[in-house]
Amino acid sequence: MLSKVIVLREVKIILPELEDILPEEFVEHMLKATKEILLAARSLIDAGLDKVEAFEEVAKAKKDIKKIEIE
Repeated sequence: MLSKVIVLREVKIILPELEDILPEEFVEHMLKATKEILLAARSLIDAGLDKVEAFEEVAKAKKDIKKIEIE
């Protein structure tokens, strides 16, 4: 029986970085746009938290109210 020898060769492909392809001005605008989107999301979260806290305060106030019978 004859045995076969397999020789493997490595092929490397070097791809350019995005920074090398995209204009600097584009990257700058995209970073600013991403920041604005995150700030918008933060404002929604903050508004939601404010509503939940207000609801909790109202619920607590209702819980603290006791019915007093007057004769």
